[in-house]
Amino acid sequence: MSEIFRAYDVRGIYPEEINKSVAFKIGAATARFLQAKTLVIGEDARIASPELRGAVIDAATKAGAKVYYIGQCTTPLFYFSVNKLKADGGIMVTASHNPKEYGGLKIVGKGAVSVSATAGLMDIKRISQSDIIFDRSPGDVEEVSILDEYIKFLIKESGGMPSGVKKLKIVIDASNGMVPIVLSPLLKKMGLDFIPLFFDIDGTFPNHSPDISKQENLIALENKVLTTKADIGFTFDGDADRLSVVDENGRKLGADFVTGLLFEAEKGLFKRPKVVYDLRFSKAVRELVGRYGFISPTGHSFIKENMKKHDADIGGELAGHFDFKEANYAESAVLAMLRIIALVGKRAKPISEIIKPLMKYYNSGEINIEIKEREKVIRAIESLKHKYSYGKVEELDGVTVDLWNHHPPAGGWWFNARPSNTEPLLRLVVEAETKELMEQKVAELTQEIKKTA
Repeated sequence: MSEIFRAYDVRGIYPEEINKSVAFKIGAATARFLQAKTLVIGEDARIASPELRGAVIDAATKAGAKVYYIGQCTTPLFYFSVNKLKADGGIMVTASHNPKEYGGLKIVGKGAVSVSATAGLMDIKRISQSDIIFDRSPGDVEEVSILDEYIKFLIKESGGMPSGVKKLKIVIDASNGMVPIVLSPLLKKMGLDFIPLFFDIDGTFPNHSPDISKQENLIALENKVLTTKADIGFTFDGDADRLSVVDENGRKLGADFVTGLLFEAEKGLFKRPKVVYDLRFSKAVRELVGRYGFISPTGHSFIKENMKKHDADIGGELAGHFDFKEANYAESAVLAMLRIIALVGKRAKPISEIIKPLMKYYNSGEINIEIKEREKVIRAIESLKHKYSYGKVEELDGVTVDLWNHHPPAGGWWFNARPSNTEPLLRLVVEAETKELMEQKVAELTQEIKKTA
C-alpha cells in the first residue's frame, strides 16, 4: 500500500494496488486527519472510480463527517466546490492523466489546499495503516451540484468574449475525460463555436491516453488544427486540471510560453499582474514578467503556496497546471483557455506571431536520466554544483546554475538538475542562446552526471 502514496496524491493500478479496502482506510484516515465535520467527494469516469468513491463515502460518514457528494466532475470544479461549500476538505476520486488501469485519490483540506507528501499525506498514510476506531456519530450524505455556479464564475472571471474580438476557429480535444461536463454548457452559454474532438466521456480512453504532456497524445489535435485551418487548439487531461495549447501550425506551446500569454492577457485585468512560475521556465518568460515574477520549486502545491505568499494573480507549472488568485489559488485550465482565446481574438493576429518574441532561446525540455539509487542522484547533483560553482548557483529545487554571462562570445546558458519526486530519475533542463550551445551543454552535463552517479 505504501507505493501508492505519491508526492501529491494517492495513485495505483486497480484493483491490485488500490481497491475498495484501501480506499476505505484512506477515506477514514482523511476524515480523522482533517478532523472533518464536512467533506466534498467527487469522481472522474474511470473504471475504478465508482467502487473507490463508494468506499470513501462509506468511510467518511462512519468517521462522523457529513459528505457533500458532487458526482462526476473535473478536479478544478471539485476545488471550487470545496471552497463554495466551505467544507473542511475533500477527496477527488481520480488518477488524473494516468492510463486507464489506474485509480486514485486527490486529498485537500480547507480552502482546497493540497494535502501532499510534505503537508499531511504521510500522516494520512500512517493513520490508514493503523486500526481506526469510529467513535463519532455517523454522518450523512447530501448530493449537491455546484456546476451552474462554477460556470457563472468562469464567465465572470474570463470577462466573457468582449465586442470587437475576432471570431476564432477553435479545436478542443477533451481526451474522453471530464472537461465536457463543464465545457459543453459553458461554451453554449458564451456562444463560442468550436470543433470538438473526443467529447464522449469514457474512462477507458479509447482514442489516446489522457497524458497530454506526451507528444503522441497531441497528434489528433495537431492534425485537426491543420486540416480545418483552425486558429488555435486546446487539449485537457483526464480530470481537466492540465491544459496544452497548439498554435495554428499544429505546434505545441510550452506551458512557460502559455503562462507568458496569460500574463499578457491579465495586463488588461490588473495593472501589475504578479506571476509565480516553475523554476524550469524559459529565461524569455522570466524576462517578460520581470520584477512581477516569483520563482517556485517544481510541483503544483509549491506553486500555490508561493502564490499565497506573494499575493500573485497567476501561477504556472511546466506540467500544464495554471492557477488563479480568483480560484483561491487553485488550477482552472478552462479559465486559462478562455483568457487565451480573448487575448488572441483581441490581437487579431496568429498566436504564433503573438508568441514569437518569447521564442528567442533554445530549451532542451526536461530530460530524464535513470539513476536507480537516490543517493547517486544527490551525488551527481552535488558534482554539478561543484563543477559549475563559478556561475550563479541556486538550490531551491535540486541545483540551478545560471552561466548566462560567463561564456562570451559562445553565448549564455543555464541548467537545472533535480531529483524526481516520484521516480528513480534525475531530471535535467538546459537552455542556451544558440541551439548548438544547448546541445553541447546537454551532452557535457549528461556525461558528467553518468560519470559521477
